[in-house]
Amino acid sequence: MKIIVYVIFAACLVITGRVQAEPWYDEEEFEWQLSLGAFYVNTKLPKLIGAKHEFSSLAPLIDAKLQYKNFYLNTHSGDFFGGSDLGYQLIQREGWGLDVIFGNYQIPFSENGYYSNDDKVKELEGIKKRKVDQSIGFAYYQNIGEYLAVVELVYDVFGESNGWVFHMEATRNFELRNWDLWLNFGANYYSQNFNDYFYGVDPSEVNDYLYGFTAGDGATAFVQTQLNYPIAQDWVYSAGVSVLVGSGGVKSSPLVESNYARVIFTGVKYVF
Repeated sequence: MKIIVYVIFAACLVITGRVQAEPWYDEEEFEWQLSLGAFYVNTKLPKLIGAKHEFSSLAPLIDAKLQYKNFYLNTHSGDFFGGSDLGYQLIQREGWGLDVIFGNYQIPFSENGYYSNDDKVKELEGIKKRKVDQSIGFAYYQNIGEYLAVVELVYDVFGESNGWVFHMEATRNFELRNWDLWLNFGANYYSQNFNDYFYGVDPSEVNDYLYGFTAGDGATAFVQTQLNYPIAQDWVYSAGVSVLVGSGGVKSSPLVESNYARVIFTGVKYVF
């Protein structure tokens, strides 16, 4: 999912910078926009055999656009399945650009399911932990009419999959009277190594429920939308939904019983 730790850290930098009389950074080269909200979030992830896959909670969601020189962190509170958030601008031209990026493109899990504090799932007992990818690569972006199109090619440099991901998406904002509608859609292609790391089953992991399996390459498609409405000065009501569907090959894995994910959320946020 998205890099919340980096967002919270960046938010702390912004708040600290506002409090200190002499910030450690060059204020003329630092740009930021930030909003923080409290949301009810209901998440349904691809179903792992025997494991819980639907979760509901109150959670903080953050919109942040932070940039210092050519480094930036961009995150959108309604973006659960999109691309990278952290990057460095290599080339900037009118209408297009090229960045070096860092991001995560797959959801980790273990024999406890999606969350390590849950009890062990007997059907998954003995599997190796699938750690989140730590992918680095390039992003090319271009304005196409009213849309911003982005194409990313990344390799799991610091992770364990030894695989790569091709990601593409398009985004547009609509103004509907006092409502602001954000629309984002796209697709991912995962190399065989990347997909097999998460959904393959090694001989050492075979148990009464899992048989040996080598996953091929895979793909997902997603669409996300979010509505914002101002309810008071600096306060905004926000609601949205994200849906992701994976290729049929993922369901062939004995680890997985569905290739579908979705997120629904609603709440309010404060714009700094």
